[in-house]
Amino acid sequence: MRRGVILLLLVFGLSTLFWGLVVATSSAAPIPRASGVLVLTPVTPSRNGTVGTNTPTIEVAYSDSAALLDPSSVYLLVDGVNYTQLINITAHDIIYKVPSILKLPTGANNATVGAADASGNKAAISWNFTVVPGSGATSNPLGGLRPATILLYLGLAAAVSGGAVGGYILYLRQTTRFTLRRYFATHPVKRTYLVLYLPLAIAFVFVLVGLSYVFSTPGLPSNAVDYVFIIAVFIALTAFGIDARQEMLRIRAYERAFAQFLFEMADAMRGGIDPAKALIELAKTHTNILAKHLRIAADSVRLGRPFQAILREMVAPMRSRLISRYAGLIADASTIGGETATVVYRAAKDMDDFVKIEEEREKQLMLPVAVIYIAFAVLMAVLFALLYIAPTLGTLNVSFLGVGSPISSGGGSAATAVPKLSVPTMKERFFELMLINALGTGAIIGAFTEGRARYGILHSLGLVAATAIAFLILFP
Repeated sequence: MRRGVILLLLVFGLSTLFWGLVVATSSAAPIPRASGVLVLTPVTPSRNGTVGTNTPTIEVAYSDSAALLDPSSVYLLVDGVNYTQLINITAHDIIYKVPSILKLPTGANNATVGAADASGNKAAISWNFTVVPGSGATSNPLGGLRPATILLYLGLAAAVSGGAVGGYILYLRQTTRFTLRRYFATHPVKRTYLVLYLPLAIAFVFVLVGLSYVFSTPGLPSNAVDYVFIIAVFIALTAFGIDARQEMLRIRAYERAFAQFLFEMADAMRGGIDPAKALIELAKTHTNILAKHLRIAADSVRLGRPFQAILREMVAPMRSRLISRYAGLIADASTIGGETATVVYRAAKDMDDFVKIEEEREKQLMLPVAVIYIAFAVLMAVLFALLYIAPTLGTLNVSFLGVGSPISSGGGSAATAVPKLSVPTMKERFFELMLINALGTGAIIGAFTEGRARYGILHSLGLVAATAIAFLILFP
């Protein structure tokens, strides 16, 4: 067992490192290498893409397996003007940062890049892009790292971590007779690590790799970054949302079963059986969700432990405040003495009524939840209508927000220029708005119906998925 775990850690680290090296060697260049061919690929701005500044960075990646690039052969034309003297040539890219004194005009622009290698292979590429100041175009925040580079770093980190952990376990085994079986028997892995922390770490790695791929791959949709984060949200929260939902259903089942258990205990106590012996007898017949807890509690009673402590320990793993409240009441009543059977029966009756009220309340809350869903759909329909009529109206003027209101001075009047949102920018902003609204709406549903926002995570994920699908279908 111990050797298997250590071997697994080492194999995981080495295999991750191996695949990182494989991917790095196979996809270090943005396009496949062809023997004896020089290939140029625009990186930024992308083909027919949009940049939000008049001084963008024009970058072209080159791939040449036959010979080295000849720097003297490289040329760059932007809108027909030669800027070859201002370019910077690296090991993989040809880069031109537009200076402020030579800023590009707003609107359509064209770039042409040509080059040759030492073997005489020539290549040229020309593409169009649009300059829209303030359109919110993004730059690569990862400093040009490619997915292969990130995977390589992750592989190195995994290999080093696996080797360090394996070495430390071997050291403990030799010095303290450490065993993983004994350790995990006394330190069980918490569910939170498996359903929340581990998915969060995977989602973080996915965001790094996804953003690197998006920013280094030309021709992707402008909202590709949003979809990277959407997938990351699903990776991070799906397991936690399912676990939270199952926990809620499990607590409801515990409450129903515990109320029935109290009724049976009250009947046994009325027949003259003390609470401890009643618990032992009921443990023999119960087959529902309480069966395991009752068997453990009955074994503790046989060992001579007090009934009050056993009852409190039995209900602790159920994580229900309602069960803990009534279990504490019964434990205190059994300590004081007197008509304990009456107290247990009354507690069972009250708990059963409360559970039925909760079930009825859940049924009645289905209508308000449906109304929230309908309101979300109406908001999405309104935004879609705005996006459909936006091309007819030109672009959206935001002066009604108080930006760019007329200013008069000295008898004259002048209106400040109000920037208008382009249709692509409106689509991106409305899409992001609906995603934020979807996450918040799900949290509100969880807090409204169950008292905790985490119980609404599945609602949030469902609304996020519906939003993404709707925008993909209507605005591909």
